[in-house]
Amino acid sequence: MNTLSKTLGFAVTVAATFAACAAAATLALGSTSLSAGSAAVTSCGVSSLSATRNVNNSGDVTQVNVGGIPTACSGATLSVALVNSANTSIGNGQATIGSCSTTCSATISSFGATVSAASVLKYSFAVTGT
Repeated sequence: MNTLSKTLGFAVTVAATFAACAAAATLALGSTSLSAGSAAVTSCGVSSLSATRNVNNSGDVTQVNVGGIPTACSGATLSVALVNSANTSIGNGQATIGSCSTTCSATISSFGATVSAASVLKYSFAVTGT
């Protein structure tokens, strides 16, 4: 009986090994390249922005007005995230920064969800595409 169980165990192990090898043989192997490099990244000069928000009678944020945007950012996209006390984004929106002569401003009025003004602790900004 002991020899039979050892033989059966060995046969199952061999069969499992062959099945694993057969499954691996069906995987396609391909070559893709991975490389590293560097590129110059410039800023349009955003160092500090100011923001105000409009709130409706229900206490929800209806729009965020961002000012103090440098003219070099004209034509770029401004992204704003409304952030709660857990440091989690609870709404976000984007606007294209229009052309301006001294400093630019942008208004964002869609946040992907209804956002309670009481839940907003801070704003997070990003300017891309200049």
